Amino acid sequence: MRKLATIRKVDEIRPIEGADAIELAVFGGWQVVVRKAQEIRPGMLVVYCEIDSVFPQEPQYEFLRPDKFRLRTKTFRGALSQGIVFKIDEVLPAGKHAAGDEVTEILGVTLYEPPIPASIAGDVVGAYPGSVQKTDEERVQNLDLAAFAGMSFFVTEKVDGTSSSFILDDAGLHVCGRNWEFRETPEQTFWKLAKQYDIEAKLRDYHARTGSYLALQGEVLGYGIQSNIYGLKGQDVFIFNIFDITRQRYLSATAYRALLAEFGLKGVPVVAERFSIDGFDHAKLLAYAGGKSLLNPQAEREGVVFRSVDETPSHQGKISFKAISNKYLLKHGG
Repeated sequence: MRKLATIRKVDEIRPIEGADAIELAVFGGWQVVVRKAQEIRPGMLVVYCEIDSVFPQEPQYEFLRPDKFRLRTKTFRGALSQGIVFKIDEVLPAGKHAAGDEVTEILGVTLYEPPIPASIAGDVVGAYPGSVQKTDEERVQNLDLAAFAGMSFFVTEKVDGTSSSFILDDAGLHVCGRNWEFRETPEQTFWKLAKQYDIEAKLRDYHARTGSYLALQGEVLGYGIQSNIYGLKGQDVFIFNIFDITRQRYLSATAYRALLAEFGLKGVPVVAERFSIDGFDHAKLLAYAGGKSLLNPQAEREGVVFRSVDETPSHQGKISFKAISNKYLLKHGG
């Protein structure tokens, strides 16, 4: 799960041109505007909270109320700021703290979850099945890019819709959103898409042939969803992951694409077949994340997702992470 609040060591403090009261604190690939009066210094251990952190409605966080207690990407005097920084003694009890410690639960911070669009909502059966991992790729700003030297990545567009999963197991077909399973009704959008593509029959046939149950994880786009920035008519699903429940692993990029073709399903747009991040730093990868959507060249893309093509001795299985366009975040308030 994503670590929203952590103890970080300040890498660098940078001045902001024309600003007397604020400056930039840098942590890996993140930068945050801080007040000079806070006296944040390089090498200091601080509490850093990422964008999309939602704080409890308590008096010490009242200054966040205009944004409904959610941290968003902003600019101050032209400087990009993503998150918030506290001195440790401002928000944590006395004790020993080390760089890397997660303090999300201690602070009561939760991850922002976009509301389910009215056009999607339906009757909830229960929670998302625990046999399948939820998708929540790490942001590139938190990663040591040197760890991926020499690796090849399959890069897809991160599309801005609502999360959906189609999961077959011994109990039958589960049709889910980000957190909940929905009851089958004629009006429920995910179930309509499951019927449209005959997903249950295809998953059952695959299980009969291979012995594996599968989960298809995708994004539903179209009318009534996230302002429908892609201008799609109706609603459709674009699959970005296929998870083998029986073997508890994701299918490779090659197997994923082959199965999508077999099932007659759409995948998220492919940006690059084999991409090396060698020579890229965080800033360059964030710039790469921007650009026009492959679904609609009139729209800015949200970002890109990197998934490893090959396994290596040091990285068994799929490595994945995302880079979200800062231009997109500033425009859409993320």
